[in-house]
Amino acid sequence: LESLLLLVLWLATAEKGLHMQKVGSGSVRAALAELVALPCLFSLRPRPGATREAPRIKWTKVRTASGQRQDLPILVAKDNVVRVAKGWQGRVSLPTYPRHRANATLLLGPLRASDSGLYRCQVVRGIEDEQDLVPLEVTGVVFHYRAALDRYSLTFAEAQEACRLNSATIAAPRHLQAAFEDGFDNCDAGWLSDRTVRYPITQSRPGCYGDRSSLPGVRNYGRRDPRELYDVYCFARELGGEVFYVGLARRLTLAGARAQCRRQGAVLASVGQLHLAWHEGLDQCDPGWLADGSVRYPIQTPRRRCGGPAPGVRTVYRFVNRTGFPAPGERFDAYCFRGMCEDHGMTLALGLVPYPQKLPTSNPKELSLM
Repeated sequence: LESLLLLVLWLATAEKGLHMQKVGSGSVRAALAELVALPCLFSLRPRPGATREAPRIKWTKVRTASGQRQDLPILVAKDNVVRVAKGWQGRVSLPTYPRHRANATLLLGPLRASDSGLYRCQVVRGIEDEQDLVPLEVTGVVFHYRAALDRYSLTFAEAQEACRLNSATIAAPRHLQAAFEDGFDNCDAGWLSDRTVRYPITQSRPGCYGDRSSLPGVRNYGRRDPRELYDVYCFARELGGEVFYVGLARRLTLAGARAQCRRQGAVLASVGQLHLAWHEGLDQCDPGWLADGSVRYPIQTPRRRCGGPAPGVRTVYRFVNRTGFPAPGERFDAYCFRGMCEDHGMTLALGLVPYPQKLPTSNPKELSLM
């Protein structure tokens, strides 16, 4: 009986004229603001007596809601016509269609963090139906960085160095635009890699209008003299290790936090590493020291007494005007990083501080949370 069933299945497969080349379980990885190709390849063989009907190609994004999977339409292609769903217009295409009808590869981008997920390619011809699932992982995160001393205190060269010391590079305009399109809102002008100064605003408000009046968008001060002083927007691409929280009954000074991480075979995490860990799901409502002498904590699910109504990495400032890092003798928990050995990791592992800790000398009024 088993042999008969196998024979029936083989004959059914042999008679099919539509065959999809499965991608497999491995996910496609690409960085924020890049273009990515999601593969969908199939073969078509004419069947005796069957009409030469063109296949219908459909791409959807699979979303889980209330425990059930829902397919959100992206595009449909048939008879040389491609129709793109409203939310995806200008961001997706079938680059080889209709020239190569058996290649339904989807080109998507510039990528946003929210593009991560599961995509379904479905090909239908007559009663034949083949489909494949392609997981996509978008890596990288954009974050705003303010120096320890004060707001708007970095030249262009210093901004580049600040990002490097925090496991990142200075963000390109495309990175900031992609972050804005996913809801990034920050009313602080910062350097970008093309030497322009910009900031992303989703909710217009007094003092944040810039060059766009009351409209949402990325404000742009244009290309500036590299000696001018601003904050900076950095882009961290890959974590390459593990960020973990260390909380002791007796909290730690900055020096104690460094020593505690070393005892666990790690170093204090950089700001970029904490943002990447947050991007990957880290949620901890406890302020902790980082390698640059700042104190921050990652929040996935906003809740009372955790620093605000939106997800993000919170910063503890020394002064109420949101400037200055806490004094090194203050006591907090710590965020450590354990991973591959890199130049900045070696520096931190040796206990060296790569940041000039020139803090304001006036008396702090109170610690301020962002």
